[in-house]
Amino acid sequence: MRPGVGNWWFARVSGDGDHARLIAVQSDAHPDGTQVDLDAAEAAGGVAGSICTVELDDGKVRALVLAESVAPNAPPLWFAEIRESSARPPATNLLAFSGHDQPAGCLLDDADLSNVNLGDDDQLGAVRWYPVSGIVNQVYVAPEWRRRGIGTALITAAGVLSVARDWSRLWGQGQRTALGEEFRNNANWWHRAEDLTHLAPPMTPADTGGS
Repeated sequence: MRPGVGNWWFARVSGDGDHARLIAVQSDAHPDGTQVDLDAAEAAGGVAGSICTVELDDGKVRALVLAESVAPNAPPLWFAEIRESSARPPATNLLAFSGHDQPAGCLLDDADLSNVNLGDDDQLGAVRWYPVSGIVNQVYVAPEWRRRGIGTALITAAGVLSVARDWSRLWGQGQRTALGEEFRNNANWWHRAEDLTHLAPPMTPADTGGS
């Protein structure tokens, strides 16, 4: 299997120090998982391989803006974060939507999401993981939205959100569906998921798999 491609990050901070951007880059220019200090000229310019920009205000994540190259066939995506604080272990869900007068990349919490008029079929996909360990528990994309890069967009956004929060980096264990195995093997980050040990049943009834 081909070598995996690592991710590294650099930060840009406004003059008042209140607004910051954490920019994730997918390339071999720096070691995987490192945050790099770039000089002002480098940080201000475009960096080859940039995949996601995290917008922070007073330390709070406001947006996860994906580069078009991450999912060129997907519609403009925005996200909602739903935390399961009472779960054991505590879990976080990142849900993907499009439209509904929300700007691409914006990140809503559950209270904000309740103010958006959404139907049952408006969620395009979701990823669920455990912030303490970084283990990804589930990745799901609605059947009609598959093969358009939405799973990749969700994993990318969730991974960068974890970095911005100083949570553990995402990784996958060896249990997944058939579609999940295909997804992992075709991804640049395949090396962050263990080899398949147990094939899980499909997440979508009457479907060949769920990912």
